[in-house]
Amino acid sequence: MIGSNVRRAALLGSLSALALFATPAMAQEATPDSTATDQAYADGDIVVTAQKREQNLSDVPAAIQAISGDTLERRGTKDLTQLVEFIPGASIVSKAAPGFETIQIRGISSGTVGDATVGYYIDDVIFSIPNLQLAPPSRLINLERTEILRGPQGTLYGNGAMGGLIRLVTTQPDTTKFTAKGQGEVSFTDGGGTNYAGDAAFNFPLATDKAAFSVSGGYERLSGFADGALGNNLNGIESWNVRGKLFLKPTENLDVTVSVWHIDNHQDYSNNLLAVDPPRVHEPFGITPFIDTVATFYSGSAKWDLGTVSLESGTSYIDHKLRIDSVVNSVLPVAPGVFLPIGIRNNSTFATHSFNQELRLVSQGDSAFSWIVGGLYTNATITSDIDVNFRGLGPAIPFLNVVGAPLKTESFAIFGEASYSLFDGKLIPLIGLRYFNDTRTASGPTTFGGVTAVDSGRGKFDALSPRFNLTYKPSDDALVYINVARGFRSGTIQTGAQALLGQLSGVTTGVIINEDSLWTYEIGTKLKLPAGFYFDGSFYYTDWSDIQIPFNTPFGLPSVVNGGDARIYGVDLGLNWRTPLNGLTLQAVVNFNNSTFQNINPQLTVVSPTARNGAQLPGVPKNNYSIGATYSTAINENLDFNFYGAYSFRNRQQDLASGFFGGQIENLTLRAGLETKKLRFDVFADNITNEKGPILFTPTAQQAIYPRRIGLSVTMKY
Repeated sequence: MIGSNVRRAALLGSLSALALFATPAMAQEATPDSTATDQAYADGDIVVTAQKREQNLSDVPAAIQAISGDTLERRGTKDLTQLVEFIPGASIVSKAAPGFETIQIRGISSGTVGDATVGYYIDDVIFSIPNLQLAPPSRLINLERTEILRGPQGTLYGNGAMGGLIRLVTTQPDTTKFTAKGQGEVSFTDGGGTNYAGDAAFNFPLATDKAAFSVSGGYERLSGFADGALGNNLNGIESWNVRGKLFLKPTENLDVTVSVWHIDNHQDYSNNLLAVDPPRVHEPFGITPFIDTVATFYSGSAKWDLGTVSLESGTSYIDHKLRIDSVVNSVLPVAPGVFLPIGIRNNSTFATHSFNQELRLVSQGDSAFSWIVGGLYTNATITSDIDVNFRGLGPAIPFLNVVGAPLKTESFAIFGEASYSLFDGKLIPLIGLRYFNDTRTASGPTTFGGVTAVDSGRGKFDALSPRFNLTYKPSDDALVYINVARGFRSGTIQTGAQALLGQLSGVTTGVIINEDSLWTYEIGTKLKLPAGFYFDGSFYYTDWSDIQIPFNTPFGLPSVVNGGDARIYGVDLGLNWRTPLNGLTLQAVVNFNNSTFQNINPQLTVVSPTARNGAQLPGVPKNNYSIGATYSTAINENLDFNFYGAYSFRNRQQDLASGFFGGQIENLTLRAGLETKKLRFDVFADNITNEKGPILFTPTAQQAIYPRRIGLSVTMKY
């Protein structure tokens, strides 16, 4: 422990010294994939569309990381859990199973109930599940890039993007040539068994410069590692996905893309364990618990080039289903030395159907005046079927039953941004505004403690989300910006049973939960310096009001209340260094964050001691950092050697309901391989130190990170 603390202190001291030398910084993503790609990253010339127009990364006046799909593949980054390890200020709040995970960015965290506080997009498809903070269940395979923005993105992306935005950009079909790629992987889990994965992607040109179709997909089976009375390796994961994408260019000025992506994840039991070391699962009453996530994303986008402007459309439909069957076991003392086994079973299904339509007009050309205007319409429904019962020696005793209770949200938004380039592009002021209007209704029968009532509620929520930005570019190698933005999350509706249990707990709450919002004030910089250094970073302050805070009731069912405010400030530091040794690049990122409750409802503090004035927000670490190295060199004209190593650290996080702290998380990953033009072999080791955590520590469960995994992957290209 002392050695670990000394190592962390030395690393943070080095990063701080470099940051003081070069101003607060955030590392820009770099990749050694090829000389051309390497140089593009070094110059900040990777093209991103996070601001809903094409821009070079170095010209975006915002805290943003862009990571190419090829870099993700070479690093072995296949899910959002691995991705956020290298996003400063971001962390996993909870991950019960793939697709059942919650992410926070820059301290904007409020448990796992209510709309997400991070926005998610797949291409132009909004991924949002009403009243559940879920991340997309997708594997990060065959992507063009990921874009991660930190800070509120309410003006361009709307409801829920309070802490930031994660955008997955899938690979566009190529109209010029046929390509094929396949990857196979085998690995071994410490304390578990053998793992298998296979992925493939094919591109078919249909008409040169006019049409192309691509299809990709994959399968993965990860061994379980937790023990139980019924045997070993009980929490295994099985997932597969397939995606088809069609690109059409019917005229010179019109591009059309249609895509379908189906994802199916299954995990026996869950990551909620009785103990982390050794890992043990809850032993069921003749039940095999599981968590399933099945989702299909349909999307269509079109861009019509009208000369000085482009008309752009994004249409999507999401069919998403989360099914949970879990058992939490305990014992009830009935006499001295005599205990009765009891359990609480939760068999629930949450089915979401969401339609989204966005239209935008975007200015084009070299004019000093740039602008974008648009509108978004969303119609979504989540239907909840919930069955919670007590189990013991006799028949199950019903406790809570909700059948077919839909929560509907119908919303629209109008948004726009405009900027003007002054003094030959050295000074660029920007102003943006979004108006959001949301109507939510909920109804359905709820049986609680044997009494049935029909729940109904209706709430209307609206917001204005401005953004003000001032960019100063003293040279082509330096950029400084000031950004002020408002983030917003729509209100929601909880069941009468939740409201009643909250009242019985002593907290005044109701069926309608009001919206919460925040303001973030940020100053940032991007610098290209001599000797191959690149710095990118920011300091931010956030004022968060009327937070939707869930709390546990005596029977374990969560209730929600607008419970108070929070004050958050932090700094992102980082660097990229293209070293004098050809092919070697070093990266480092670090975040320091102070997130504390203010003006907390004293009733809430009584039932949830973590929600008290001055306390760190649960689910938020005070700091995280990562360091990495990539190296690529030619052995001969036909063979290259590649190496990647990374170490990440996340400070402990507190559980909202229990007040328990999860452990500090350290993760060391190494990959090395040989590559020809058409074939690549990699050996890898993830979580080399076999860190267990826990990530999350509650009164009834702990969540561990996946154990050490060692394996081999083979990639073939045609």
